[in-house]
Amino acid sequence: MFLIPIRYEDSYTIVLGILTQSVTAYLGEDMYLFTLPIFLVGGLVAILYNLTPNAFASRLPGFQRLKQAHWAWTVLAINGGLVSTMMLLQLGPDWVIGKATGVTAFVDVGGAIFLIIGFGCLFLPFLTDYGLLEFVGVLLRTPFQRTFRLPGRAAIDTLASWVGASSIAVIMTGRQYERGFYTAREAAVIATNFSVVSLPFVYLTAQVAGIPDYFFPLYGSMLLICLVLAVITPLLPPLRGLPDEYYQGRDGRLQERVPEDESLLSWAQQRALEVAENAPSVLSSLRQGFLALLELFLTMMPAAMSIEFLALVLYEHTPVLQWLTTPALPLLEILAIPEAAAVAPGLVVGLLDQFVPAVIASTVDTPLAKFVLAGLSVTQLIFFAESAMLIWRSAIPLSVPKLVAIFFIRTAIALPMLAVLGHLIL
Repeated sequence: MFLIPIRYEDSYTIVLGILTQSVTAYLGEDMYLFTLPIFLVGGLVAILYNLTPNAFASRLPGFQRLKQAHWAWTVLAINGGLVSTMMLLQLGPDWVIGKATGVTAFVDVGGAIFLIIGFGCLFLPFLTDYGLLEFVGVLLRTPFQRTFRLPGRAAIDTLASWVGASSIAVIMTGRQYERGFYTAREAAVIATNFSVVSLPFVYLTAQVAGIPDYFFPLYGSMLLICLVLAVITPLLPPLRGLPDEYYQGRDGRLQERVPEDESLLSWAQQRALEVAENAPSVLSSLRQGFLALLELFLTMMPAAMSIEFLALVLYEHTPVLQWLTTPALPLLEILAIPEAAAVAPGLVVGLLDQFVPAVIASTVDTPLAKFVLAGLSVTQLIFFAESAMLIWRSAIPLSVPKLVAIFFIRTAIALPMLAVLGHLIL
């Protein structure tokens, strides 16, 4: 479902990709009938669960999870419901319901993320609870510990994001932390450095940016830069200061060290089978996945797509981002990046949404500027329209200021590397 590439319609993809592509093709121009009602319900849920007495939520067993963790997300979720209602009724100004803003955020991008996260949440327990993580963890323990000071099972988070979606890896990491398989530091490092974007997303980014012919150099550059960032970023605050403590004292660490009388492969198989013997039933796993899906659809997504919407409005209809990034112009000129004034907003707007730098890249003319912006889309990783929101809503101890700090650290390291690689490649 998540990890095995298969050939489909003259290209390689995964089962998760086939499902999302099939539903997208089936809905076609009617995608808004799928996404907008969900955002509308999410706005109503935000009102009922956050602006009414808590007794309302307590009467519905298991639905306490639908409460927002912060008043700001309640406001954003209500905004998502309001804008979706305006779009359904086709009422309001073009800067709200137009193609470049409301439609892009709440229909196009929202639909793609709904399907990826929806199918991902539904089937994620089968990836995490039946022995695969334990098997991979034993095999990759040594390289991950020596290079990144992380347990071997962290490799599966990275693999899931490379071939699936970064959101799936973040959700997986959060759940593993809550179950005691990662410490606070390990979970934070994995979520902010190893939940890389998928190969299909990089290809999509290259297409939108207008440099599809440079896809392979772009992807190779992204892998190199993300590897360097994964080594350096955890050595700096705020990640460096996080404790190596387990969530609520739940030390569920796995025995990945291979006994002297066992081979690496046989010990990995033994550890995996031990987990598989105690795995939940299929129906139990599907129920767990559906509850996670419901929570994300009704609480995270309305707020996340409101952030995407606001980012697009700021970029398309105001000069705010240009003003904020004026101090970065001398740096871009030192790095010999052309069209510096057009590129500069991409340095910061990625904090709101990962896809906007690629959209900006489509508006510039020079290949180097396109390459740098497309690279930022892939390497910054922290964006509040999805990954940062998922991290913030999880139990991983990363506050909004810490997430913002990690974003700018990654940007500061990635930008000069992108400029140098861009000059060499182009």
